[in-house]
Amino acid sequence: MNRQNVRPLVLGAAVGATVVVLTYQAIRYMREQRKRLATQAEVDSFNTTQSATLSYGQVDHENTFSLAWEPPGRTAASGDTTLSIPEVHDSDAQPLLNLLYNIAENQARTDGYVHRGITCNICGQSPLCGVRFKCANCIDYDICERCEPKDLHNRTHLFLKIRVPLPPLANPRIPLFKPLYPGKERNASTLSWDEITKFKKDTNFEQFEIEALFQQYKSLCNSEKGISREVFDQCLGPLASGKNLVVDRLFKFYDKNNDRYVDFPEMLSGMSVLVKGSKLDKIPHAFDGYDLDNKGSISKENLRRMFKAYFNITIELVRDVVKACEEEMMANFDDSTGKPVSALFSAPIPADSSNNNAYVKAPIPGNPGGREGMWPVMEAMSQDAIDEMADNVYKIAKLHDGQRMTFAKFKEVSLMDNSLVAWFDALGTVF
Repeated sequence: MNRQNVRPLVLGAAVGATVVVLTYQAIRYMREQRKRLATQAEVDSFNTTQSATLSYGQVDHENTFSLAWEPPGRTAASGDTTLSIPEVHDSDAQPLLNLLYNIAENQARTDGYVHRGITCNICGQSPLCGVRFKCANCIDYDICERCEPKDLHNRTHLFLKIRVPLPPLANPRIPLFKPLYPGKERNASTLSWDEITKFKKDTNFEQFEIEALFQQYKSLCNSEKGISREVFDQCLGPLASGKNLVVDRLFKFYDKNNDRYVDFPEMLSGMSVLVKGSKLDKIPHAFDGYDLDNKGSISKENLRRMFKAYFNITIELVRDVVKACEEEMMANFDDSTGKPVSALFSAPIPADSSNNNAYVKAPIPGNPGGREGMWPVMEAMSQDAIDEMADNVYKIAKLHDGQRMTFAKFKEVSLMDNSLVAWFDALGTVF
């Protein structure tokens, strides 16, 4: 018997046990209260129904147990099977009943949203009630909130969460966009307990973080060897269009065995340093990034090349942010207010033909104060700044131009100057 067959039985047993325990507690309190308060008239309603008010999971397609508790002043819905018990004054039991009522009320509100014309592709519920999850990469694929955790669909597809129902005839019947994950549709590989234990020991991640990162790795992995360099570049978004030394050194940081692929242990180890590592943990890897000659030491030219690559990455990041801000401002900008009525007419006003000597201003080829002319100026200014930064590092390290910087010197300078390690965190974790 596989895990999928066992899970409904376990959930059914859990729900059944919960119903038995709560019913026993209700009957016990009913007997005690009747002895003490024989004349008490105000009662609460403890409803045990066959509706979907409080669901512990789908036990059967047609049979889902639910529980609801009605406080004083509220009546049960017609047709419900009601077990009436006196009001519980016990301080230990009342919070439990309050919790049951709050959960039941929240679930009832959620199920009030009915997506008419939509059917769950897993359990077949029609119309789909509650929160709807629509695949953004398929033509027509929807699942309900109870089936969504089962994760039976293509792992590389994205789902849209829809609470308020769309009009039935307005639902799109086309893929909204292409899959963003380059991984395989179904990747059945799993982690053993021994592997998880080893990863916990070797990294700074906990068990659940390791399992979540493994799911992310499988959605990106397009080869049995691991994540290729092409996928790594895709993860950089707009920065993948041009070649950059920082990107190359960061990929080398992940690819420890130099096979041009990043497997899961390498990905986990690298992200552990970038996400949870201290500055002392990052300094050795930053030093390896500067060591372009693989000599175990750094020259001033190595510093210049890495500083220049880091500056270019920063320029691209700023350029992308500025472009996005400009597009958003233009989309929200209304330039029609405060203009004369004549501004609504796009046709040009004819010039006076009698004035042949009228001065016509020649158009300016480009805007010298615009954003297009800003980047070359910044790039031209950067070379002097890069040379000055390299000189300052060597000055702090008390080295001459021809000398190479050892790791000990690099560590000493890095603890005083954060700019040496800045390139290492420039792109975050990439993944």
